[in-house]
Amino acid sequence: MLKFNGRDWQRWWNPLLSIAVLLAVLLLFFPFDTGYTALRDPLGKALWATWTASETPGDQDYSYCLLVPLIVVFLIIERKAILVRIPINGSTVALAWIILGLVMFWIGSRAGKQYIGCGAIQVLLAGFIFWFWGGAMFRQLRFAWVFLVFAWPLPFLDASIAFPLRLIVSNLAFRTLNLIGIPCLLNGTALYSAANPAHGWQIGDRFQIDISDPCSGLHSLLPLLMFSAAYSYFFLPRRWQQWTVFLSAIPCAIIANVIRILLLVFGCMKWGTPSAMGPADHPSLFHEGCGFATFMLALVLESSFGYFLVKIGQRYPLEKEKIEPKAGSSSRAESEAVPRWRSKTVYALAILMLVVSWYQTPHVLSEEAGILTALPNQVNVSDLDGGSFFGLDAPVTDVERNVLPKDTIFSRKSYDDFHGHTIFFSIVLSGLQQYTIHPPQVCLLAQGWTITSEENVPVQLANGRTLVVRNLSIQRQAVSSTQQPTLIHAYYMYWYVTDGISTPSRATRNWLSSWDRVVHNRDHRWAYVIAMSPITESLRPDGLNAEQTKKMLQDFIREIVPTFQKSEMPGATSEKP
Repeated sequence: MLKFNGRDWQRWWNPLLSIAVLLAVLLLFFPFDTGYTALRDPLGKALWATWTASETPGDQDYSYCLLVPLIVVFLIIERKAILVRIPINGSTVALAWIILGLVMFWIGSRAGKQYIGCGAIQVLLAGFIFWFWGGAMFRQLRFAWVFLVFAWPLPFLDASIAFPLRLIVSNLAFRTLNLIGIPCLLNGTALYSAANPAHGWQIGDRFQIDISDPCSGLHSLLPLLMFSAAYSYFFLPRRWQQWTVFLSAIPCAIIANVIRILLLVFGCMKWGTPSAMGPADHPSLFHEGCGFATFMLALVLESSFGYFLVKIGQRYPLEKEKIEPKAGSSSRAESEAVPRWRSKTVYALAILMLVVSWYQTPHVLSEEAGILTALPNQVNVSDLDGGSFFGLDAPVTDVERNVLPKDTIFSRKSYDDFHGHTIFFSIVLSGLQQYTIHPPQVCLLAQGWTITSEENVPVQLANGRTLVVRNLSIQRQAVSSTQQPTLIHAYYMYWYVTDGISTPSRATRNWLSSWDRVVHNRDHRWAYVIAMSPITESLRPDGLNAEQTKKMLQDFIREIVPTFQKSEMPGATSEKP
């Protein structure tokens, strides 16, 4: 298989070379917008930066991805004796899959969605195998092809998987600590030691730990899944054993991270939180060591579980894998060659994509935003006792500045009418180089809020148009100055704004951005607008109930929107479609 004679050149090396040329064009030369920055780097460069964290140190650790190509190559070499015996039966229909992969890659590059580009590479590789060698070859390489998925960074999983794991880990750690006699409080995903007047301890004096993303489970779950897949493939003979061990990576990651939190708590109690944890951008050696130790523990748990399943499976006979080439077909298969026109077709597609990369123009991102960042100092709301709201600048937390890109622009005020009514109003405007906005649900839950319901609420503006905002009903436990728990209810209204467009839907925002990138060659600079107020009925006798609070927020939004949202200012034209 690995020779350079004429037969092997046409059977293996010429097809592989054509595949390498096309992938090199896509990964190294084709400009690929990431969707998170205004840079147009090739996907290969962006992937390398993510794998090595060379541009964003401290972000999600994807260094394990570097092992995946090496393991895939080993998986292919490991089946060499079988692959050389498979008759060549390339499928012409597979050209459709190759073209589909190229179209997907182009769409991903224009829409700025890396995962579409990575998915396109997966589709292309499957298409190449069918195109050159046929379905029998793909069946033998299927596991290696699936395993390659672990090479792709999947940041969009943060909201859908990492954050739920973060909640599970923090809740389990909270229950475990109280169970073993270490009283603590849970606020969102943060753990605080409980107050103890007998010892003079206030809340958080002994330890304060926020279960941030690195402790959520996802950072260890993905490499654990990769390890489980490889371990199951090589060492577990039965399919049910392989799937059981593979899926066990999820509880193993959760258990390991709960133990990690417990170790950090013990360290904080012994040496103090600053020494045990270290700063957010430079964790202490103890902090890093706990993560490494618990990850190794998870690997031991997985291996031990697999060994246990093997022992159970030994009680039953195992059918060996049958490979039955047709009589006399082995030597014939080894001498078969892939037709040259198939390789030439792939070379031609590589040239085509290179030409496309040269002539496609970059997106147009206007420096002008759809909003003004100067908020008014006073907003008057009728039909409200008081109703003249005066705003004071509100601070931006260190967490927000660390999580969001450095060129993000903030404008926020805390409004008070001095009659017991307060409204927090904030604008978060994407920058020109990095313009990602996180969904509010993640931030709220991390701050200890529970979302009980959500709905779209219309706001009738003075110009006759209707602005639709998303209203979240939220609540959380707070501790009063007398150390008594109090349940706070609030309404949290938000929407997204860009030039002439507003929407309360994150999915719609992503779709509009991707559509205009691909179809109209136009990029959007989105702003995220928030209006929040507590429901004060349960806090004081003359407080507003839920409906009154909702109406107050709607009236406030109606009055303030024309002062900063350009499409709704007096004299502005109607919204763009």
